[in-house]
Amino acid sequence: MQGPKGMRRPFPEVSSDTTSGTTGGRGCPNRDILKVGVSLLTSAIFFPFLVWGGFVFLPFDAPLLDGPPLRMLYALRCSVFAATPIVLGWLALGAARLRFGVVRPLLDQAEAEGLRVHRNYTCESVSLFLMYFLQLTVMAIYLSQEQLKLVPLLTMIFALGRLVYWPAAVLGSSVRAFGLGLSLLPGVAMMLANVVFIFTVESSAAIWGSPQHADVAASLVRQRFWG
Repeated sequence: MQGPKGMRRPFPEVSSDTTSGTTGGRGCPNRDILKVGVSLLTSAIFFPFLVWGGFVFLPFDAPLLDGPPLRMLYALRCSVFAATPIVLGWLALGAARLRFGVVRPLLDQAEAEGLRVHRNYTCESVSLFLMYFLQLTVMAIYLSQEQLKLVPLLTMIFALGRLVYWPAAVLGSSVRAFGLGLSLLPGVAMMLANVVFIFTVESSAAIWGSPQHADVAASLVRQRFWG
């Protein structure tokens, strides 16, 4: 195309830049999703090896616990360590509020990125901890004395996952999916184990079995309780 003076007008490069920018913008989310998926898959692969390695090689054993109340108390004591990353998150959130001057969170509309990350971390950690604590307390009742070593072991894995997720979320790294997997998989594994225990353990047969067997089981429970 020529101008009024016979000179060729250069072809505008806006469309090419826009096309390349759109392609690049379309590719970035795909790469981020791929990185998150790889990190989550890595945590799913590492989780059983961490449980097996800790159960076999860590030099500690659970104390002798006889009866569901003592087992529930033991699970509660171990859960105190699992709540440590949540308490640290609350402290960091309070420090971030003082740093950015957000002392009235319900009234201040603007929120800094660092403050939002800490707030999301604490809210997500609390929800994961509630699921973890409920499943751990129920599972501790059904485990044998030797298997009670899993209670502090799963607690350490949960706390490790939260501590990995937190700095990765602050830095915006996809490694946070690895920490999320280590935090979520213990609760999912314990939930599946509890479902199996409910249907297979003899003490639960009174709920799903015949009435005659239920009467016998109930009498045994009364003898243990009052005897």
